Amino acid sequence: MDQEREGSRLARAGTLAARVGSLDPGDPIMRRGLHIAIGLVVLLGVGLAIWGSANEFPSVDWRWKPLSLVLGTLGVGSFLVLNAELWRRLLHALGAELHPLPASTIWFVSGLGRFVPTSLLTPMIRTAMAEREGVAKRITLVSVAYEIALSLTAALIVAAYFIIDLPDLQGHWERFLAIGLPVVAVILLQPGIFHRVTAYAFRRLGREPIPLALQPRRIFEFLVLYALVYVLAGLSTFALGQSIYPMGTDDIATVLGAFAVGTTIGILAFVVPAGLVAREAGLAVALSPIMPTAPAVAIAVLSRIVQIAMEVLFATLTQIAVRRRGYPELDTSPTHHLAESRSR
Repeated sequence: MDQEREGSRLARAGTLAARVGSLDPGDPIMRRGLHIAIGLVVLLGVGLAIWGSANEFPSVDWRWKPLSLVLGTLGVGSFLVLNAELWRRLLHALGAELHPLPASTIWFVSGLGRFVPTSLLTPMIRTAMAEREGVAKRITLVSVAYEIALSLTAALIVAAYFIIDLPDLQGHWERFLAIGLPVVAVILLQPGIFHRVTAYAFRRLGREPIPLALQPRRIFEFLVLYALVYVLAGLSTFALGQSIYPMGTDDIATVLGAFAVGTTIGILAFVVPAGLVAREAGLAVALSPIMPTAPAVAIAVLSRIVQIAMEVLFATLTQIAVRRRGYPELDTSPTHHLAESRSR
Protein backbone atom coordinates (compact mmCIF):
# COMPACT_ATOMS: atom_id res chain seq x y z
CA MET A 1 0.00 0.00 0.00
CA ASP A 2 2.78 2.41 0.91
CA GLN A 3 4.54 1.64 -2.36
CA GLU A 4 1.33 2.30 -4.29
CA ARG A 5 0.88 5.64 -2.55
CA GLU A 6 4.47 6.57 -3.22
CA GLY A 7 4.09 5.56 -6.86
CA SER A 8 0.94 7.68 -7.13
CA ARG A 9 2.70 10.70 -5.63
CA LEU A 10 5.62 10.29 -8.03
CA ALA A 11 3.22 9.97 -10.97
CA ARG A 12 1.46 13.20 -9.93
CA ALA A 13 4.86 14.86 -9.57
CA GLY A 14 5.76 13.67 -13.05
CA THR A 15 2.54 15.09 -14.48
CA LEU A 16 3.15 18.42 -12.75
CA ALA A 17 6.75 18.50 -13.98
CA ALA A 18 5.54 17.80 -17.52
CA ARG A 19 3.13 20.75 -17.36
CA VAL A 20 5.74 23.06 -15.90
CA GLY A 21 8.29 21.84 -18.44
CA SER A 22 6.07 22.95 -21.32
CA LEU A 23 6.42 26.59 -20.17
CA ASP A 24 3.11 27.18 -21.96
CA PRO A 25 0.22 27.85 -19.54
CA GLY A 26 -3.22 28.02 -21.08
CA ASP A 27 -3.89 31.56 -19.90
CA PRO A 28 -2.19 34.04 -22.29
CA ILE A 29 -1.46 36.57 -19.53
CA MET A 30 0.24 33.89 -17.40
CA ARG A 31 2.14 32.67 -20.45
CA ARG A 32 3.37 36.14 -21.22
CA GLY A 33 4.38 36.79 -17.61
CA LEU A 34 6.18 33.44 -17.39
CA HIS A 35 8.19 34.06 -20.55
CA ILE A 36 9.09 37.59 -19.47
CA ALA A 37 10.19 36.32 -16.05
CA ILE A 38 12.33 33.56 -17.56
CA GLY A 39 13.87 36.01 -20.03
CA LEU A 40 14.73 38.48 -17.29
CA VAL A 41 16.25 35.78 -15.09
CA VAL A 42 18.38 34.48 -17.96
CA LEU A 43 19.51 37.99 -18.95
CA LEU A 44 20.36 38.74 -15.33
CA GLY A 45 22.36 35.51 -15.08
CA VAL A 46 24.29 36.26 -18.27
CA GLY A 47 24.93 39.85 -17.19
CA LEU A 48 26.22 38.77 -13.78
CA ALA A 49 28.45 36.16 -15.45
CA ILE A 50 30.01 38.77 -17.73
CA TRP A 51 30.37 41.30 -14.91
CA GLY A 52 31.90 38.72 -12.58
CA SER A 53 34.33 37.47 -15.23
CA ALA A 54 35.45 41.01 -16.06
CA ASN A 55 36.06 41.78 -12.37
CA GLU A 56 38.14 38.64 -11.96
CA PHE A 57 40.51 39.64 -14.76
CA PRO A 58 43.97 40.11 -13.23
CA SER A 59 46.48 42.78 -14.18
CA VAL A 60 48.73 41.38 -16.91
CA ASP A 61 50.89 42.75 -19.72
CA TRP A 62 49.00 42.15 -22.96
CA ARG A 63 50.97 41.01 -25.99
CA TRP A 64 48.09 41.61 -28.47
CA LYS A 65 48.25 38.96 -31.17
CA PRO A 66 45.31 39.88 -33.45
CA LEU A 67 45.55 36.79 -35.64
CA SER A 68 45.66 34.47 -32.63
CA LEU A 69 42.69 36.27 -31.07
CA VAL A 70 40.68 35.91 -34.27
CA LEU A 71 41.59 32.25 -34.65
CA GLY A 72 40.83 31.58 -30.99
CA THR A 73 37.46 33.30 -31.22
CA LEU A 74 36.54 31.40 -34.40
CA GLY A 75 37.62 28.20 -32.69
CA VAL A 76 35.35 28.89 -29.70
CA GLY A 77 32.48 29.58 -32.08
CA SER A 78 33.14 26.32 -33.94
CA PHE A 79 33.30 24.48 -30.61
CA LEU A 80 29.83 25.72 -29.70
CA VAL A 81 28.30 25.04 -33.13
CA LEU A 82 29.70 21.50 -33.12
CA ASN A 83 28.25 20.88 -29.66
CA ALA A 84 24.83 21.97 -30.93
CA GLU A 85 25.16 19.60 -33.90
CA LEU A 86 26.22 16.73 -31.66
CA TRP A 87 23.09 17.23 -29.55
CA ARG A 88 20.96 17.13 -32.72
CA ARG A 89 22.64 13.86 -33.69
CA LEU A 90 21.97 12.50 -30.22
CA LEU A 91 18.28 13.24 -30.75
CA HIS A 92 18.42 11.47 -34.11
CA ALA A 93 20.07 8.42 -32.53
CA LEU A 94 17.24 8.36 -29.96
CA GLY A 95 14.58 8.41 -32.68
CA ALA A 96 13.75 12.14 -32.97
CA GLU A 97 14.39 14.41 -35.95
CA LEU A 98 15.16 18.13 -35.96
CA HIS A 99 16.32 20.38 -38.78
CA PRO A 100 19.81 21.81 -38.09
CA LEU A 101 18.63 25.43 -37.82
CA PRO A 102 15.86 25.01 -35.22
CA ALA A 103 18.01 22.46 -33.39
CA SER A 104 20.83 25.02 -33.12
CA THR A 105 18.38 27.68 -31.94
CA ILE A 106 17.02 25.37 -29.25
CA TRP A 107 20.53 24.42 -28.10
CA PHE A 108 21.87 27.98 -27.92
CA VAL A 109 18.79 29.58 -26.37
CA SER A 110 18.40 26.84 -23.76
CA GLY A 111 22.14 26.94 -23.10
CA LEU A 112 21.80 30.44 -21.67
CA GLY A 113 19.81 28.85 -18.86
CA ARG A 114 23.12 27.51 -17.52
CA PHE A 115 23.85 30.96 -16.14
CA VAL A 116 20.98 30.61 -13.65
CA PRO A 117 21.91 28.79 -10.38
CA THR A 118 21.57 24.96 -10.58
CA SER A 119 21.31 25.22 -14.41
CA LEU A 120 17.82 23.65 -14.24
CA LEU A 121 16.45 26.17 -16.73
CA THR A 122 18.50 24.58 -19.52
CA PRO A 123 16.60 21.26 -19.67
CA MET A 124 13.29 23.06 -19.01
CA ILE A 125 13.72 25.50 -21.89
CA ARG A 126 15.12 22.83 -24.18
CA THR A 127 12.26 20.38 -23.60
CA ALA A 128 9.68 23.15 -24.03
CA MET A 129 11.19 24.39 -27.31
CA ALA A 130 11.81 20.90 -28.69
CA GLU A 131 8.25 19.88 -27.83
CA ARG A 132 6.97 22.60 -30.15
CA GLU A 133 8.98 20.89 -32.88
CA GLY A 134 7.33 17.56 -32.15
CA VAL A 135 10.01 16.00 -29.92
CA ALA A 136 8.64 14.20 -26.85
CA LYS A 137 9.81 15.61 -23.52
CA ARG A 138 11.22 12.30 -22.30
CA ILE A 139 13.40 11.97 -25.42
CA THR A 140 14.74 15.51 -25.00
CA LEU A 141 15.46 14.92 -21.31
CA VAL A 142 17.31 11.68 -22.04
CA SER A 143 19.26 13.42 -24.82
CA VAL A 144 20.34 16.07 -22.29
CA ALA A 145 21.37 13.33 -19.86
CA TYR A 146 23.38 11.63 -22.60
CA GLU A 147 24.90 14.96 -23.64
CA ILE A 148 26.12 15.72 -20.11
CA ALA A 149 27.36 12.16 -19.53
CA LEU A 150 29.17 11.89 -22.88
CA SER A 151 30.64 15.38 -22.60
CA LEU A 152 31.86 14.72 -19.07
CA THR A 153 33.31 11.33 -20.01
CA ALA A 154 35.15 12.79 -23.02
CA ALA A 155 36.53 15.56 -20.82
CA LEU A 156 37.68 12.95 -18.29
CA ILE A 157 39.47 11.02 -21.04
CA VAL A 158 41.38 14.11 -22.23
CA ALA A 159 42.03 15.20 -18.64
CA ALA A 160 43.34 11.71 -17.77
CA TYR A 161 45.96 12.00 -20.49
CA PHE A 162 46.94 15.40 -19.10
CA ILE A 163 47.36 14.00 -15.58
CA ILE A 164 49.36 10.98 -16.74
CA ASP A 165 51.65 13.22 -18.80
CA LEU A 166 52.40 15.70 -15.97
CA PRO A 167 56.20 15.91 -15.50
CA ASP A 168 55.88 16.06 -11.70
CA LEU A 169 54.04 12.70 -11.69
CA GLN A 170 56.47 10.83 -13.90
CA GLY A 171 57.68 7.70 -12.15
CA HIS A 172 54.59 7.53 -9.91
CA TRP A 173 52.28 4.65 -10.79
CA GLU A 174 49.41 6.38 -9.00
CA ARG A 175 49.00 8.73 -11.94
CA PHE A 176 47.41 5.88 -13.92
CA LEU A 177 44.49 5.89 -11.47
CA ALA A 178 43.22 8.86 -13.49
CA ILE A 179 42.17 6.35 -16.15
CA GLY A 180 39.70 4.78 -13.71
CA LEU A 181 37.13 7.60 -13.80
CA PRO A 182 36.53 7.61 -17.58
CA VAL A 183 36.48 3.80 -17.58
CA VAL A 184 33.74 3.79 -14.93
CA ALA A 185 31.85 6.48 -16.86
CA VAL A 186 31.98 4.43 -20.07
CA ILE A 187 30.65 1.39 -18.22
CA LEU A 188 27.75 3.41 -16.80
CA LEU A 189 26.88 4.64 -20.30
CA GLN A 190 26.30 1.11 -21.59
CA PRO A 191 22.63 0.50 -22.52
CA GLY A 192 22.27 -2.32 -20.01
CA ILE A 193 22.82 0.22 -17.22
CA PHE A 194 21.96 3.69 -18.57
CA HIS A 195 18.76 2.68 -20.33
CA ARG A 196 17.52 0.68 -17.35
CA VAL A 197 18.13 3.57 -14.98
CA THR A 198 16.28 6.07 -17.20
CA ALA A 199 13.44 3.59 -17.83
CA TYR A 200 13.06 3.04 -14.08
CA ALA A 201 13.01 6.79 -13.43
CA PHE A 202 10.33 7.38 -16.08
CA ARG A 203 8.19 4.53 -14.79
CA ARG A 204 8.35 5.92 -11.25
CA LEU A 205 7.17 9.26 -12.62
CA GLY A 206 4.30 7.62 -14.49
CA ARG A 207 5.87 8.16 -17.91
CA GLU A 208 6.67 5.80 -20.76
CA PRO A 209 10.40 5.02 -21.14
CA ILE A 210 12.16 5.93 -24.36
CA PRO A 211 12.10 3.10 -26.94
CA LEU A 212 15.77 3.46 -27.93
CA ALA A 213 19.13 3.67 -26.17
CA LEU A 214 22.58 4.32 -27.56
CA GLN A 215 24.35 1.11 -28.45
CA PRO A 216 28.04 0.64 -27.53
CA ARG A 217 29.19 1.49 -31.07
CA ARG A 218 27.29 4.80 -31.05
CA ILE A 219 28.53 5.59 -27.53
CA PHE A 220 32.12 5.13 -28.70
CA GLU A 221 31.40 7.27 -31.78
CA PHE A 222 30.00 10.14 -29.73
CA LEU A 223 32.82 9.91 -27.20
CA VAL A 224 35.38 10.29 -29.99
CA LEU A 225 33.49 13.26 -31.45
CA TYR A 226 33.16 14.99 -28.08
CA ALA A 227 36.86 14.38 -27.36
CA LEU A 228 37.78 15.94 -30.71
CA VAL A 229 35.58 18.92 -29.91
CA TYR A 230 37.47 19.35 -26.64
CA VAL A 231 40.74 19.25 -28.56
CA LEU A 232 39.42 22.07 -30.76
CA ALA A 233 38.42 24.05 -27.66
CA GLY A 234 41.86 23.49 -26.15
CA LEU A 235 43.54 24.74 -29.33
CA SER A 236 41.27 27.79 -29.25
CA THR A 237 42.34 28.47 -25.65
CA PHE A 238 45.98 28.14 -26.74
CA ALA A 239 45.40 30.71 -29.50
CA LEU A 240 43.58 33.15 -27.20
CA GLY A 241 46.29 32.79 -24.59
CA GLN A 242 49.02 33.93 -26.98
CA SER A 243 47.93 37.52 -26.38
CA ILE A 244 48.59 37.12 -22.66
CA TYR A 245 51.55 34.78 -22.29
CA PRO A 246 54.06 33.35 -24.80
CA MET A 247 53.50 29.62 -25.26
CA GLY A 248 55.32 27.25 -27.58
CA THR A 249 54.07 24.24 -29.50
CA ASP A 250 55.40 21.97 -26.75
CA ASP A 251 52.80 23.56 -24.42
CA ILE A 252 49.82 22.64 -26.61
CA ALA A 253 49.24 19.26 -24.93
CA THR A 254 49.19 20.92 -21.50
CA VAL A 255 46.65 23.54 -22.64
CA LEU A 256 44.43 20.86 -24.20
CA GLY A 257 44.43 18.90 -20.96
CA ALA A 258 43.99 22.06 -18.87
CA PHE A 259 40.81 22.99 -20.75
CA ALA A 260 39.44 19.48 -20.21
CA VAL A 261 40.27 19.65 -16.49
CA GLY A 262 38.56 23.03 -16.12
CA THR A 263 35.50 21.84 -18.05
CA THR A 264 35.24 18.69 -15.92
CA ILE A 265 35.26 20.73 -12.73
CA GLY A 266 32.76 23.18 -14.23
CA ILE A 267 30.32 20.38 -15.14
CA LEU A 268 30.59 18.82 -11.69
CA ALA A 269 29.98 22.22 -10.05
CA PHE A 270 26.52 22.39 -11.65
CA VAL A 271 25.00 24.31 -8.72
CA VAL A 272 27.19 27.26 -9.72
CA PRO A 273 25.83 29.16 -12.75
CA ALA A 274 27.57 27.65 -15.82
CA GLY A 275 30.32 26.37 -13.53
CA LEU A 276 31.68 29.91 -13.19
CA VAL A 277 34.80 30.34 -11.04
CA ALA A 278 35.07 26.55 -10.62
CA ARG A 279 35.93 26.06 -14.28
CA GLU A 280 38.28 29.05 -14.34
CA ALA A 281 40.02 27.88 -11.17
CA GLY A 282 40.51 24.38 -12.59
CA LEU A 283 41.84 25.73 -15.89
CA ALA A 284 44.20 28.17 -14.16
CA VAL A 285 45.59 25.51 -11.82
CA ALA A 286 46.10 23.10 -14.72
CA LEU A 287 47.98 25.82 -16.64
CA SER A 288 50.28 26.58 -13.68
CA PRO A 289 53.00 24.08 -14.71
CA ILE A 290 53.79 26.21 -17.78
CA MET A 291 53.16 29.79 -16.58
CA PRO A 292 52.76 32.03 -13.50
CA THR A 293 49.42 32.34 -11.74
CA ALA A 294 48.36 35.77 -13.09
CA PRO A 295 48.51 34.92 -16.81
CA ALA A 296 46.95 31.51 -16.13
CA VAL A 297 43.96 33.18 -14.46
CA ALA A 298 43.81 35.79 -17.22
CA ILE A 299 43.68 33.13 -19.94
CA ALA A 300 40.96 31.23 -18.07
CA VAL A 301 38.83 34.37 -17.67
CA LEU A 302 39.41 35.51 -21.27
CA SER A 303 38.33 32.09 -22.52
CA ARG A 304 35.13 32.35 -20.47
CA ILE A 305 34.33 35.89 -21.67
CA VAL A 306 34.79 34.93 -25.33
CA GLN A 307 32.61 31.84 -24.88
CA ILE A 308 29.80 33.82 -23.21
CA ALA A 309 29.93 36.44 -25.96
CA MET A 310 29.74 33.77 -28.67
CA GLU A 311 26.86 31.97 -26.94
CA VAL A 312 24.81 35.19 -26.73
CA LEU A 313 25.67 36.05 -30.34
CA PHE A 314 24.65 32.63 -31.70
CA ALA A 315 21.48 32.54 -29.59
CA THR A 316 20.48 35.89 -31.10
CA LEU A 317 21.48 35.11 -34.70
CA THR A 318 19.86 31.68 -34.81
CA GLN A 319 16.57 33.09 -33.46
CA ILE A 320 16.59 35.76 -36.17
CA ALA A 321 17.35 33.13 -38.83
CA VAL A 322 14.57 30.85 -37.55
CA ARG A 323 11.97 33.59 -37.77
CA ARG A 324 13.10 34.58 -41.27
CA ARG A 325 13.01 30.97 -42.43
CA GLY A 326 9.48 30.50 -41.12
CA TYR A 327 9.60 28.50 -37.88
CA PRO A 328 6.92 30.39 -35.91
CA GLU A 329 6.53 27.52 -33.46
CA LEU A 330 9.98 28.36 -32.11
CA ASP A 331 9.12 32.01 -31.56
CA THR A 332 9.21 32.17 -27.78
CA SER A 333 8.57 35.88 -27.44
CA PRO A 334 5.67 36.71 -25.08
CA THR A 335 4.06 39.06 -27.61
CA HIS A 336 3.96 36.32 -30.23
CA HIS A 337 2.14 33.88 -27.94
CA LEU A 338 -0.25 36.58 -26.71
CA ALA A 339 -1.17 37.56 -30.28
CA GLU A 340 -1.53 33.91 -31.25
CA SER A 341 -3.92 33.20 -28.37
CA ARG A 342 -6.09 36.22 -29.26
CA SER A 343 -6.36 35.09 -32.86
CA ARG A 344 -7.82 31.68 -31.89
